[in-house]
Amino acid sequence: MRRPTRPIAVVIVLAVGLLPAMAQTAGESSSLIDGQPGLGGGVTYQYDGTRAAYIGAFTWTWSRDRFELGAVRFVEAQVDRGHSLANPNWTFQLSRRWTFIRKPEAKVFFGFGGAYKTETDVLNGSHLNFAEQLGMRFSRSAAGPGFEFAIRHMSNAGLKKPNKGQDFVTAIYVF
Repeated sequence: MRRPTRPIAVVIVLAVGLLPAMAQTAGESSSLIDGQPGLGGGVTYQYDGTRAAYIGAFTWTWSRDRFELGAVRFVEAQVDRGHSLANPNWTFQLSRRWTFIRKPEAKVFFGFGGAYKTETDVLNGSHLNFAEQLGMRFSRSAAGPGFEFAIRHMSNAGLKKPNKGQDFVTAIYVF
């Protein structure tokens, strides 16, 4: 019998971590509607020789880049020595981001949150996952358009096997 407490535990952890931060910034002038869209792509990578797969990405950041909502499409299968590891699928992510280096033309950030994956596979055995990112955004002004490069990881933290996780790099133009 399947234990439903594991996905519920993931949702609780994300709610405890993200909702208070969102409520704290809700009174500020920068709202979800005032956010910045981003469009780009990237590629997966694994250290074991798994063939890379291309991805497409749409992001929406708001509250002075403190939060990110993203939709990632893995457009091709991830294959290891002729065996399929993951079919093309969608992943939707919500992350809280912290900027720890901020310059007029660039900033370095770390993000942590949750992700929903439309298919389970050999890399991730659950629909609900944790999502992390480490990246840099380059722009001419703090709220202007620019480019963002990020290394991202998604896994279920061992709550359900398999848990190899997925790693990918993205390059996104932020409007």
